[in-house]
Amino acid sequence: MAKVPLRTYSRDIENLVDRGQLDEAIAHCRHILNAFPKHLETYRLLGKAYLEAKRYEEATDIFERVLMAVPDDFVAHVGKSIIQDEQKNMDAAIWHMERAFEVQPSNAAIQAELQRLYGRRDGVEPPKIRLTRGALAHMYVQGELYPQAISEIKSVLEEDVARKDMQVLLAQAYFRAGQKGEAAEVCSRLIRLYPYCLDANRVLVELLPETEQGESVQVYRQRVNEMDPYAAFATRSVFHPEEVSDSAVSIERLEWDGEPVLVRSDWRELAGIGRDEGAAPRDEEPAWLRSAMMGETSAASGSTEELAPVSGDEDIPDFMREAGWGESTGAFQEGPGVFDESGEIPAASDIEQGDLPDWVKALAPSGAGMESAPPPKEPAEDMMGDDVPDWLQGLGEER
Repeated sequence: MAKVPLRTYSRDIENLVDRGQLDEAIAHCRHILNAFPKHLETYRLLGKAYLEAKRYEEATDIFERVLMAVPDDFVAHVGKSIIQDEQKNMDAAIWHMERAFEVQPSNAAIQAELQRLYGRRDGVEPPKIRLTRGALAHMYVQGELYPQAISEIKSVLEEDVARKDMQVLLAQAYFRAGQKGEAAEVCSRLIRLYPYCLDANRVLVELLPETEQGESVQVYRQRVNEMDPYAAFATRSVFHPEEVSDSAVSIERLEWDGEPVLVRSDWRELAGIGRDEGAAPRDEEPAWLRSAMMGETSAASGSTEELAPVSGDEDIPDFMREAGWGESTGAFQEGPGVFDESGEIPAASDIEQGDLPDWVKALAPSGAGMESAPPPKEPAEDMMGDDVPDWLQGLGEER
């Protein structure tokens, strides 16, 4: 087998998925996981291949593992939303699409998909998707407005203390703002229950060499390297592995003969992300939503359980302890941040749409229309600076 750069291999697999060569794509992904059992990009590719193949149970397992490491992962939340929609779990489909929207609030396809999901739930589609506090927090972090980001994140956490994606974003905001002690505290709580939380490990790699706990940095660095082997060669920061040459990490390319490839025997329970070192349960949906899906509460209510004040570690409910919270230190007791109630983002019709790839068309239920949206009058600026990826262009088309 000839050696190929890992990034090049990943791009080749992406092309296989786009062309519908799913069995081959899955085989190559499994081959990579035998060599790099925690490689996050391979997880995403494998999840997308399973999703297009309608192997929903396997796709769900992979996406949940991604979310254990990157709780605001855009691809994983979109994938889980599509699966829940296909399985008629409307509240769960909306919840995951809302998380994707918060990461890319100006993504036209995500806006349109949220409008469609809201329309199916409520009977009428909203004309616009309003900016949430979570979306605003992401935008503040992207814009380096860290005090505003911290205020918004704390407001979200006061309403839902178990939002792991917001906890990770808070750690990032503290770190970027130079509040090193607060960042280390949040990361330490996350790491105790989610050992392979990528950004928590990255922050600790950057912070610990400056402290008396510097000898622990190798543990966190090793985890980052396992999830992204290129990070091992990053010279400026583990947050910038993209600066490393593609050729720095290579792997033997599988010569696929049409036969399925099995992952190493210990991958699912031990080597893969999310199952080792006593990691927390892999369900990403909030407790109220899981209860609703199991029929224990009304799926239409959308209400969350009110959290009682925490006065000490012994009084902390189990679900909060599982989320990584200990005795209150007052760090998260500030009041809600200022939120512009009039803040809106452009409607999907005002943002340039892309072509709908075949692999997304294949996910549509039979008989559903796939007409393209009308051309926009003026392209709108992407507030997040992120292009809509090819595999998601046109996701919001009626399915």
